[in-house]
Amino acid sequence: MLNRLLLVLTGPSGCGKTTLYQRFLENFPETHRVITTTTRLPRPGETPQVDYFFQTKEEFLNHCQKGEFLEHAQVYGHEYGVSKASLLQKKYETHDLIMSLDVQGAKTFQNRFDPVSMKRRLVTIFMEPESLETLKQRLLTRGTDDAPTIQKRLQTAEKELRMAAQFDYRLCSQNREHDWRCLQHIYFAEKMRS
Repeated sequence: MLNRLLLVLTGPSGCGKTTLYQRFLENFPETHRVITTTTRLPRPGETPQVDYFFQTKEEFLNHCQKGEFLEHAQVYGHEYGVSKASLLQKKYETHDLIMSLDVQGAKTFQNRFDPVSMKRRLVTIFMEPESLETLKQRLLTRGTDDAPTIQKRLQTAEKELRMAAQFDYRLCSQNREHDWRCLQHIYFAEKMRS
């Protein structure tokens, strides 16, 4: 049997994680997405319990206190986390999984992820922009943040880029087709690993 994988896409905000993640799911429909939890409001086009589990901050903190998250972090004023229940569902044992996490969450997840039955599955992919100027243009084009928020995201990205070597793969984002080819190469290589 080929390896069952848990792919984690990470990288600075605006580097293309979500676009690549969605394309992967469209092209590999047998892969399941791991749905993460957040306290932020849904963005246009996002569907609750499909894109995220949306919770109030009080609900989220209550789940944290009960130890129900494998990882959680505050990012840009909102809480994000991966619940144990969402990841360790029985149906996931026979499928590849994919999720997209911010860098802080991915690093925490990488350090804490140790269920014996799934440890070998974890493959982390750090997406990085060609430059901070390219990232700035992507954030401006996205049109979801004001100027101070974009500046804060760029300052955070500078710090996050220094962490790239701590992940299994580095994918230098150039354009959608390049990024897609790179992700497929990583996926197929990991599926065939001994």
